Amino acid sequence: MASSPEDDFSDLKEIGIDVVEANETLLARKFGKCLKHVQTVVASLDNRTLLRLYGFYKQSVEGPCSIPKPGWYDLKGQSKWQAWKMLGDLDKAQAMEGYIQLTLATCPDFSLDGTSSKAPSWVAVSAPIPEPNSSAATISDHIRSGDLDQVAAYLKHNPSNINRLDSNGLGLIHYAADIGDSRILELLLKGGCQVNLQDSEGQTALHYASSCGNLGCVQLLLDYKVDCSVRDSEGSLAVDLAENDRIRHLLE
Repeated sequence: MASSPEDDFSDLKEIGIDVVEANETLLARKFGKCLKHVQTVVASLDNRTLLRLYGFYKQSVEGPCSIPKPGWYDLKGQSKWQAWKMLGDLDKAQAMEGYIQLTLATCPDFSLDGTSSKAPSWVAVSAPIPEPNSSAATISDHIRSGDLDQVAAYLKHNPSNINRLDSNGLGLIHYAADIGDSRILELLLKGGCQVNLQDSEGQTALHYASSCGNLGCVQLLLDYKVDCSVRDSEGSLAVDLAENDRIRHLLE
């Protein structure tokens, strides 16, 4: 995922602020409460969390991303576009649930019912959690929810898919690097996943891990001799997209 300089998200509508709660369903009410809460804590949230909230909000309101990717000169715009695009065909209700789960995971003192409430520590933030044993859950769902057993089972029965790009132009390794799950990333690498596999935009897993600030994944990819000289379709190296100085120093 292409990164950018820190974005203060001064236009709060981009992460759901000032949205009218038109639907009185339980899900919509929970979603609305989360939107209001985010308004009160937005200044304390890191850029990575804001991007994911942005992606879930856009998917909730507008559905799948269908707009062109911003140009290489607009790094902030690219980051926001990628956060939305990563959600693929996720339906609006699931995107609302993703926004809710991310808010709960990020703000453990926030409660939807007024009592103490804390989301499970394993909640994945790049996508909502699929229901256990759901027939609709895909391999990318299992990766994004951190379900190591399901990923291992998939690889056992579908070994030829390990380096295949999906309809979003992403490989399994890109999802693992984006969510920052080094366990699943190592499982994929040990299973024969190409460490330098490029997505449809020319980015490797290192680009994703670097831009998302996933230090553990960056180090793991380096241990597997990832090629740091690979440029994406915009001409960017992984180091160019580094989310922080620690990662930048590792890649220089």
